[in-house]
Amino acid sequence: MSLSTIPISSNIDKALNKEADIKYSEFFELSIQFSLDGFSFCIYNNENNKLIALESYAFQELEDYRQLSSEINDLVHDKELLKRSYKKINIIFESPKSTLIPFQLFDKSELHSYLKFNHNVENWEIIRFDSLKNLEAKNIYVIPKCINKTIKENFGSANISNFSSSLIESLLIKYKNQNLENKVFVNLRSNIFDIIIIEGKKLKLFNSFKFRTKEDFAYFLLFALEQLKFNPEEIELIFTGAIEKSSNLYEIIYKYIRNIAFIESNDLLRYSYIFDNIPLHLYYNLLNINLCEL
Repeated sequence: MSLSTIPISSNIDKALNKEADIKYSEFFELSIQFSLDGFSFCIYNNENNKLIALESYAFQELEDYRQLSSEINDLVHDKELLKRSYKKINIIFESPKSTLIPFQLFDKSELHSYLKFNHNVENWEIIRFDSLKNLEAKNIYVIPKCINKTIKENFGSANISNFSSSLIESLLIKYKNQNLENKVFVNLRSNIFDIIIIEGKKLKLFNSFKFRTKEDFAYFLLFALEQLKFNPEEIELIFTGAIEKSSNLYEIIYKYIRNIAFIESNDLLRYSYIFDNIPLHLYYNLLNINLCEL
């Protein structure tokens, strides 16, 4: 493991190390989420519908995707759990370039055109797409060729999806029978936050904003709510991702929005004792990917 990789947490059910290789290949699923800022993985036992492991790492000072590829190779080399044979492997990549197209408007031959409307596609990027069944839309995005190669070399025929695909689908699954009027979901990443607004079974908004300071964060979030004609005094703001109540981001937004909650764990899943003291909203996207048919 290189000096650029900083361990954040390691939570492994003691029973996991006692399982034979055949158990991994028949019942266990490995899910991984990574970006230039970090790498996390969890293990799910679909025999008893239970999450049984979670580890996370931060990357420092990575400047490009070739460096990220090298860090991933090092982690796989060092971590026995990443080298096992699993029934299924899910890879969530945080692509900064993506766009959503409804099923009825989607044409596979027009992938480049869809992305070109909002993004520049470089010659070192591959265009991919996910099918979001609950949203009835395709998510078109790019992945660097070097990252695609690293995934294939280390994880074979792993299922790759964009982070926004699993985030949107998991929210639609979790709240499919609930009234989401005046609810706003905000997912925090490193210096980026995503806003998701769902009405009924339809996605009203998904957008991402870069920010440098807590003031930037508050300004962009409140501006987006204003444009959508949401009253900060009437909405419920539900956080997922890299934010805690003690953070300065929470502190500043609480000045304007009082009804704030962290997303609750999904009751469609069971959790090992190792999760008892982990704020599950921090890893919501990763922990719920196995519920999504991506």
